[in-house]
Amino acid sequence: MGRSTTRKNLALAVLPAVPVFVSAFAPAITVAAEESLLFEPDIPQVLTPVRLQQPLAEVPASVTVITAEQLRLWGVQDLASAFRFVPGMFVSRELSSNSATVLYHSGDVSLARRLEVLVDGRSVYKASFANVDWDQLNIAPEDVERIEITRGPSASSYGMNAFQGVIHIITRHPADSSQARVTAEYGAQQRRHAYASVTQIAPDHQQRLSAFGWREGEFGEYHADGGDVGGVPDLRQVKGINLSGAWQSGLDSSLRWQVGRQSLQRDQLADSNFQVNSPRQESISDVGWVKWNKQVSPDHELHLQAYWQGENNEVDYRGCAPSMAFDARLAGLYRANPELMNHLAGALLSLQEPGLDPSDRANIEQAFTGLALGVIDAGGLTALSGIPVSANDYQVIQQVAQQMMGANALYEITCGDGDTDIYEQRTDFELQDTVRWSDTLRTVQGIGYRQDKVASETFMGGTVRSDQWLAFVNAEYRPLAPLLVSAAAMVEYDSENPLRFSPRLGMNYLFGQQQSVRLQVSRSRRSPDLAERYLQTSAGLSHMTSNYLNQDNGALFYNASADSWRDDLNDERLFAWEVGYYGYFYRSSLQINVKYFEEHMDDLISTRVTLNSTSLANQGGMNIRGLEGQVNWQPAYGQSLMLGWLLQDREADRASELILGAEQAFRLMWTRRAAGFEQSLGAVYDRNVLNDGGGSRKGAYQQKKLIWRLAADTAAGQFYWAGTYDALYDQVLYDNTPRWLNRLGWNYEW
Repeated sequence: MGRSTTRKNLALAVLPAVPVFVSAFAPAITVAAEESLLFEPDIPQVLTPVRLQQPLAEVPASVTVITAEQLRLWGVQDLASAFRFVPGMFVSRELSSNSATVLYHSGDVSLARRLEVLVDGRSVYKASFANVDWDQLNIAPEDVERIEITRGPSASSYGMNAFQGVIHIITRHPADSSQARVTAEYGAQQRRHAYASVTQIAPDHQQRLSAFGWREGEFGEYHADGGDVGGVPDLRQVKGINLSGAWQSGLDSSLRWQVGRQSLQRDQLADSNFQVNSPRQESISDVGWVKWNKQVSPDHELHLQAYWQGENNEVDYRGCAPSMAFDARLAGLYRANPELMNHLAGALLSLQEPGLDPSDRANIEQAFTGLALGVIDAGGLTALSGIPVSANDYQVIQQVAQQMMGANALYEITCGDGDTDIYEQRTDFELQDTVRWSDTLRTVQGIGYRQDKVASETFMGGTVRSDQWLAFVNAEYRPLAPLLVSAAAMVEYDSENPLRFSPRLGMNYLFGQQQSVRLQVSRSRRSPDLAERYLQTSAGLSHMTSNYLNQDNGALFYNASADSWRDDLNDERLFAWEVGYYGYFYRSSLQINVKYFEEHMDDLISTRVTLNSTSLANQGGMNIRGLEGQVNWQPAYGQSLMLGWLLQDREADRASELILGAEQAFRLMWTRRAAGFEQSLGAVYDRNVLNDGGGSRKGAYQQKKLIWRLAADTAAGQFYWAGTYDALYDQVLYDNTPRWLNRLGWNYEW
């Protein structure tokens, strides 16, 4: 197969860049409040990219930091929407699951599986279908201290899920919380949001209890390919509670912990060929996390982290299908000849369409009658369908046709109760050791163990389990004062895969402490997730209505089994390099971070796992190159201007990998804070030339949005108005929002 390509000549000039403010990493318990929104007297530092606390000029990767202040000033209503301001990242909504999708550079909107997402070092990347459910993070935006985003492959530091990058959400230390806080918000699309917290602070221990909840319901029309397919229910409702704490033993030992529970209700998109009502997901997620830190000496630090998390997802629906679809004899035939069975099923389903042409209806009726009577043999069925039919296949089809036509059930529809319930559980332990060996060498090394369990009769045929061991090391060496060399490697092992090795090599040349040029080269691997390894699907119904099969319970002949592809499925592989520049000019309130990058991916698993997947394979690659950057400027006290861009060329063996992403992406955000007032105005512009053709662009991802927020401080708290104008509001395929989206809110702290 030839490559589907989208190409634009890259402008290799430095352009204004993306919005990102960088605050200093705060290793101490208390984070001091700063007057400036953008820059602090200390050199900004981060921890996530290589697990070593570093000034940004010494980091061998591209990093974006979003602070709690920025989340508030930008009017971010959920964490996923914050990433639309991050260079190279794209945010959409996957309609079938009614959940947000966040991708880096390019990918399939339904396959968001190449970014690791951490909450305080805890991975929320799902083991089942290799995705992140942004509605199930079990944290409120108000509890976030900052978000560190490593824009580039990070498997050498965080394992296979960090194939293209890492998003690390770091929550606020209880000691840095207000004594009490209340937030309430009301907006369009039945938007409701509430948050409350109370904090207890003592000299050696602190606790914060947070409760949050939000609801959003959208009842607009869904437009696809110019056609209206009816109103799509889009209710999302979350309720959660978290208790977090910290304890200090002297100056050299500390302990942080968190326990929490969250409930989620969410409507999903119905399958018009099977489900007659929209299923609703009902989920309960629990988490317990603890992290112990020990300062052995000024040059030696240990930390031990452990967590457990579980999610129980229940999805119930009322399903209907032609009765023949529940004939167990057809299940094996489907696996052997899925193309033939899809053809026959399509013909049977078309009989349910009132607008079917009478001659086509008569032909279908005659075909099934002929099969039942034996007038149409295997050769005749091959001629009618255009699909080779063996003698054994024909025998099964004839038996089914005879029983169905004998009962006069060609038009019979059977309904029943179904579910796609799934339970996921993760237990994780990690020991990390950080050592400064000399003035020129320091390392961080560690080992970890993770166990994942997934239970689902619908998708897994029961319970599957994965046990994974890992070991990593990151080293930083300074042979010369201005030269910093870094190297990292991750080794991972589990029972289903050979040893995986992900290395990285980087080099930074510093011009003083605040400017540098950098070069990074890395290799990453992503192993198949549990669904890709162990899929055993069965879409069953219970309490079925009367049918000619005389079944009270049954399963669709549509089924899938990983047994047919497991042995041939390989790891996805990525080779990437980047060269970049970072500059931090405190006196002029200016920060610049730009890079040129190339990413070469091979053996991509590009097919989405579904209930009727018939095959899964490593189906090709994707190549991406581009120019990406960010510039932050504070022209006056209390004001900030953020400009950002991404220009990239993309080519892929499968066009689906090019759906979510853009060749040209620009961002702008201006904020002002003074005299008890806050103002912000931003813009998002993404242009994807895929499927352009000079005509309608409803098949291609693009964004044109204006975002604003106005706030005023009063004795009764802060009141604000936030909103979005979406010029492409009818492109529901990617972001089902109205043209105008307004929200009113109130926040009070004491």
